[in-house]
Amino acid sequence: MAMATSILDSEPSSYEEAASQQVWREAMQEEYSSIMKNDVWEVVPRPEGKSVVTSRWLYKVKHAADGSIEKFKARFVARGFSQVEGVDYEETFAPVARYTSIRSIISIAAEMGWKIHQMDVKTAFLNGFIQEEVYIEQPQGFEVHGKESHVCRLKKALYGLKQAPRTWYSRIDTYLQEMGFTKSEADPNLYYIVIGEEPLILVLYVDDLVITGAERLIEHCKRDLAAEFEMKDIGLMHYFLGLEVWQEEGHFFLGQGKYIVDILGRFHMEDCRPMSTPMITNWKKLHASDSELVDPTLYRQLIGSLMYLVNTRPDICFAVNTMSQFMCEPRKVHWVAAKHILRYLQGTVDYGLDYRQGDGVRLAGYTDSDWAGCASDRKSTSGCCFGLGSAVVSRFSRKQQSVALSSAEAEYMAASLASCEAIWLRKMLFGLFGQSLRPSVIYCDNQSCIKLTENPVFHDRSKHIGIKYHFIRDYVQKGAVKLEYIPTDEQIADILTKALPRGKHIYFRDKMGV
Repeated sequence: MAMATSILDSEPSSYEEAASQQVWREAMQEEYSSIMKNDVWEVVPRPEGKSVVTSRWLYKVKHAADGSIEKFKARFVARGFSQVEGVDYEETFAPVARYTSIRSIISIAAEMGWKIHQMDVKTAFLNGFIQEEVYIEQPQGFEVHGKESHVCRLKKALYGLKQAPRTWYSRIDTYLQEMGFTKSEADPNLYYIVIGEEPLILVLYVDDLVITGAERLIEHCKRDLAAEFEMKDIGLMHYFLGLEVWQEEGHFFLGQGKYIVDILGRFHMEDCRPMSTPMITNWKKLHASDSELVDPTLYRQLIGSLMYLVNTRPDICFAVNTMSQFMCEPRKVHWVAAKHILRYLQGTVDYGLDYRQGDGVRLAGYTDSDWAGCASDRKSTSGCCFGLGSAVVSRFSRKQQSVALSSAEAEYMAASLASCEAIWLRKMLFGLFGQSLRPSVIYCDNQSCIKLTENPVFHDRSKHIGIKYHFIRDYVQKGAVKLEYIPTDEQIADILTKALPRGKHIYFRDKMGV
């Protein structure tokens, strides 16, 4: 039985291998039927003097959130690398929703008591119309009888084509606006509509749609979308872009527990001893290490895996940011420190962002910096987080581009970056609710920094600061943002700028809603 499960769980690497198994033959037939149903191409004689894009079959076992096999997926794709720019394609860019937008909508839904539904567009890219004259090889195993030497002239896009994402986005964007949706100025993949004072919000991420708002409008929207595209109604959102979502009225929990278990297993850390913090407090010795070199590829794979985890675990943001600075030449001490993060995750597998109904949608931010924190170049680290309710929706931990001459200057530079994020979030909220917003409060623990934002004073300690960092002054004067003082012991962004002892780390982690 175990051997049979292993065979089913494996993914074929060639058409010949897949054709020998019934489940994959059925998957290929389903894919080919979708292509025919969408009238993607017409079979024509091979044209002389024209490039023909090569093709192949790809196979993927799709798993559910609990790890069980959900579907065997076969996809017929074009080998886009064989396309010629200017002949087979022109523009290729297509936007996707920001994770900050997704977390913001989840937070708003929790505050408003809404449910979030999810839909998936089947063979989404086959719906996009292409303008160029593109030819592709016939799918292996499904060649038209008597026309085996012919090729397919595409009418619509196909997975793997350079322009496929752009054509699909153009198609669904046009349709959503025809339905009456307004596209957000803050995020081109965020749409909203108000019907009879009832709101409806839609977030698009390639072929996945997240819909929330009035329940009656959600059902109407689903029917309209299903009438235009072949859709799969998943129901209440529970697994989206690798994020596990638990929802009940007024409460959403966003986690990546399965992903953490997979990472621990991949790096053979599933039985490791848990740690209480993601990083030791004397981490600055990492910059002065001359220990032996380690495999850079394996180190990069680990850090890359952790970067995706930061989507629901802002408590490891600073540690991941620090360890990513040693990707070029990682040493043993860096590898040990990276595994320290895994030890921390081992004890916090079930942690995530907890969005609960509270006092309404209120934007509040925290900004902090660790002056001259980097031991190698003495640059400071900027940290910032914003919440719309019980948990953060946006955060960053970023090394500053230049050396700050004082703690006030470092805090000022961090606050300027925080104000940029605040303006973007305000733009999104204004579009969704259409109401003028009160000044967004950003909490800072440096009085000199607050004075610099309020008064355009140029003296020896501030005359050299880059012009771009004075951006915050304009928006403080316009009443869009406002810096307020908060004691260092209550500064949540502290967890994003330095490694903290256990007590403080847990306190700020809880304050972030993790």
